[in-house]
Amino acid sequence: MNNLRRRFHFAFLCLMGVFLGGCTTTENKQLAEAQMKVPIKILVMQSPMTINPDSLQKVFAPEVKPELSVSDELISQGVKHAQEHAMAAMGSTLAKESKVKVVTPPVEDKQLIDNIQNQGLNDIITQDDADRLQVATGADALLRFGITDYGLTPQSWKNGFIAFEVTTTLAVAAVIAYSNSVAAKSVAGVYLVQEAIEETATGYAGFWALDEVCRPVRVEAELISLNPVATLWKASDTGLSDVSLSRVFRKVGVDERDRQLDQAADYAVKDVVSDFSNALENIKP
Repeated sequence: MNNLRRRFHFAFLCLMGVFLGGCTTTENKQLAEAQMKVPIKILVMQSPMTINPDSLQKVFAPEVKPELSVSDELISQGVKHAQEHAMAAMGSTLAKESKVKVVTPPVEDKQLIDNIQNQGLNDIITQDDADRLQVATGADALLRFGITDYGLTPQSWKNGFIAFEVTTTLAVAAVIAYSNSVAAKSVAGVYLVQEAIEETATGYAGFWALDEVCRPVRVEAELISLNPVATLWKASDTGLSDVSLSRVFRKVGVDERDRQLDQAADYAVKDVVSDFSNALENIKP
């Protein structure tokens, strides 16, 4: 019975991952009302990855015992490749969009560009920096994006799953609480505590399997107008590599892992840009 339940949870998590991997979360705030002329001249910037080093070690060096820092070679090389690949994917995908024109920042304004690029996704750009950026590049808006989860199930998915398990367990407890049987309440109380622990552990085992099979990569992006500074559009998507269930039962090599990560990143970028393209349809030439 326990094995059957574990298989069910694994199947559920895989299906959940495939379903959520095709869903883009969007906030289309003011883009339609912005009255921007197309093609919109955009400057593309990638925010640095700020993922916890422990999480990155699980992806790039899971068999290394000592804890690594972001500066360690295995992690730094992995992060460097991840960002370069995502930037290339974003550039090539945006190049197909007729309603945007990607501008290239001049070399002489490198310090200004670097200062803004080093900001996080949630950092607010000042109007002064935006004005300087617009003068230096001629851009109408800044498309800022970044990788927020890499090779591991996003924490928001885990929180949602655990919340579901706890909620259903509490619902059963509530029904038993209204029972007239004292013995039933006593036995059920012990059972529910054990069940909650087992289901949570099973869930995290399922997340490990999902990580091995699909290598989730989550990308967030936002379009910020430069004059005035305002966030016009935001989206996020979690890409998953093509599924091969055999990865659960065998050791996945480094080359295959890296191909999975690149493929998942490509899918995430593609879906985010697709959503951006759909949002641009509301702007008339």
